[in-house]
Amino acid sequence: VERIADAGVTRVVAAVEDPNPLVRGRGFAYLRSRGIEVQVGVAEEAAIRINQPFFTLMSEGRPFVILKAALSLDGYLAASPGQPTALTSEPANRHSHRLRAQVDAIAVGVGTVLADDPQLTARGAYRERPLVRVIFDRHLRTPPKARLLSTRTAGPVMIVTAADGAAATDRRSALSAAGAEIVIADGTVRSGLQVLGARGISALLLEGGAALQEAAWTEGVVDYIRLYVTPHVIGPGGVQFLGGRPLSALTGEGARIEPLGPDVLMEGYVHRAG
Repeated sequence: VERIADAGVTRVVAAVEDPNPLVRGRGFAYLRSRGIEVQVGVAEEAAIRINQPFFTLMSEGRPFVILKAALSLDGYLAASPGQPTALTSEPANRHSHRLRAQVDAIAVGVGTVLADDPQLTARGAYRERPLVRVIFDRHLRTPPKARLLSTRTAGPVMIVTAADGAAATDRRSALSAAGAEIVIADGTVRSGLQVLGARGISALLLEGGAALQEAAWTEGVVDYIRLYVTPHVIGPGGVQFLGGRPLSALTGEGARIEPLGPDVLMEGYVHRAG
């Protein structure tokens, strides 16, 4: 800002004001006090879209949440609760791993860890920084020998638990010894996200399972939805996505559809920051 003021500039054009309360408006005020005209709002929508995670972190104190799921053609996540069901094709899987490489953290519920034992790494995709893997686990049921905890070179593992879960000292000690960081929230998804936001996590991919995703949706903390719809049909008795709720987010502004092999990517905003 000082360099601009000293360079003989008479007018500055900006897209948006910095939402960080520590600096908000101070740079513009400095320039105006030295007779420089500051115009704000040029390409505002594009700037908000590009900086969505940071704006959400500043305004909500939590990460920008992308809810990601693979669905059968009839709207199911799996054939039955706790049963891993492979649905997506290789092109969709590659696309999904590229998405993992673009966020700060991936989160799943403990049910997904118990059923799938995932690694939650961005395989085949370049990434500059370690990827934080997050498990929402109110009662610390995560096994200390979970595969996530054997891949800590890929990034740290955080387990978000409630106070009663953290009080289970034997389980907590075993998970800490295995390399997990135990963080305590009040039991809601929002409070867990705010704990992560306080650690600087600004973009989070919420991959499962069904109960965690439905809770996040109900609490209003989902900002973007990305669905991989496959040609498989599961039929009655399957695990429904968000309890069968209709998704207006996939027909509103910014919604898009892209074929990925035999699958179809459908995505769109639930709401935006700014």
